[in-house]
Amino acid sequence: LTLPAPVGSAPDPGLKLEKDSAVTVDTFLEEYDPSAREKMKQGFADNGLRQIVARGWTTPDGTRTRVYLLRFHGSGFADTFTGCGIDLNGVKGMEPDSAWEQARTQPAPDPSGISVLRESVPFGDEQTRVGCVQSGDVQALILQNRKGGAGAVPLHQAVILQRQLLS
Repeated sequence: LTLPAPVGSAPDPGLKLEKDSAVTVDTFLEEYDPSAREKMKQGFADNGLRQIVARGWTTPDGTRTRVYLLRFHGSGFADTFTGCGIDLNGVKGMEPDSAWEQARTQPAPDPSGISVLRESVPFGDEQTRVGCVQSGDVQALILQNRKGGAGAVPLHQAVILQRQLLS
């Protein structure tokens, strides 16, 4: 149920995939600041994380996307995931993406269980945008980075499509 890579994109060679697109907890935690990793790892052990799968790609405009699906033992355990935009590696601060609400011109999916964030200005060479979607026992984390600034529309599309796949 992981969002497929768009036509014309290249697979992300830096994403360490195991068999069947699985990633280890340690690989997933590379997305987070080193100071947060041990606590998150313990939280996964305590809160019923069963598996993480991923897919990653880079589009011709340089936008790098990674989609992680974290599957827990039940929806109550998925509620415990607090890593949506918090303590990301190299990101100083995140804020709600105001364009998410403003850009809706058609009926959007049920907004419950969806968070869309962007890295606060000023950011370094790259900007990070994050989308989180919870559906039942699965928590999706979508990360997009792009030099000079990540566009809102590609992340919004990814969030909507991933939500549809999980619903």
